Amino acid sequence: MTTTQGRNERWDRLTHLVDQARRHGLVSLTAEELDELAILYRQATTALARAHTEDRYPEMTHYLNQLVGQAHACIYSASRRSRLRLSYLFAVEIPVTFRRNWRYVAAAVAITLVAATFAYVMITLDYRWTSVFLGERFAAVVEDFAQSGKPAGQYFADTAEAVGGTNLSALLMRHNIVVALSAFAVGVTLGLGTIYVLATNGLMLGSFLAIGAHHGRLMDLVGVVIPHGALELTAIFIAGGAGLMIGHALVAPGDMYRRDALRRAAIQAVKLVLGTIPLFVLAGLIEGLLSPQHRGLFEHNQPRILLGLLTVMLALLYLFFGDRILTRRKKAES
Repeated sequence: MTTTQGRNERWDRLTHLVDQARRHGLVSLTAEELDELAILYRQATTALARAHTEDRYPEMTHYLNQLVGQAHACIYSASRRSRLRLSYLFAVEIPVTFRRNWRYVAAAVAITLVAATFAYVMITLDYRWTSVFLGERFAAVVEDFAQSGKPAGQYFADTAEAVGGTNLSALLMRHNIVVALSAFAVGVTLGLGTIYVLATNGLMLGSFLAIGAHHGRLMDLVGVVIPHGALELTAIFIAGGAGLMIGHALVAPGDMYRRDALRRAAIQAVKLVLGTIPLFVLAGLIEGLLSPQHRGLFEHNQPRILLGLLTVMLALLYLFFGDRILTRRKKAES
């Protein structure tokens, strides 16, 4: 391969990286591609300076001038725009970051489901485990409801009537955000704290459903939790995945210094946690205003379950395709 061919390949590669970053944002590049972009940009600026000095290849000088200008705008202007525009953060950066790190979220799901299954099986074998996993007080509340024969919405109705639906929503939003932030923050314990928070949530979920199954009301207990719980759990899984990401960076930094691996993971993890805020807000509104409904449409379990599944489907569409939808809309407007 000649020197000229090598240069052409480098500039073609730089052009490809710049085009990808302009279409989908810098966040769409992997860590290796970001390093490659920075190296190629510096090489291109050096080559441009040499071309201006020699002044022998005007076409190459013009080409490099355009390429360096595009790369500079991509690296510096795009990063400032992403920090300043919340719409860019939520519509582009968060979905791309989620897709890149979905395995950590999948691990959070697995931890929760294993714990929930364990609790369900243990309570099925010996009902006395309910007080161990839920605590005697909470287990008694769930037990009383399961024995009452009331529709699913009645579980929250008394509390909503006492404090008001809006106030209940605010209380639940705050509580759920605290849980998610805890799952994220304790990732610095090498991920062990995050695993504990996720497993605890799983034990509670499995116990809740096992009590319903014990009294022949499993679908009623599903109807209690799923309208808002589907979104809540999705958000907690994402926050838990962010915590596991932090823990993994500390345990296995790879060929990077541990502090650099932690810094890189923290930037992506914070974006994931920010992405849970709209999910928690919507889940809180549903939990305070719709979940307590026990007459009319929401008297039955099917519409309640359908609502929960629909919200999760919309959340997943946003997380997997949000940036692509925005990109298409921008192209259509241009």
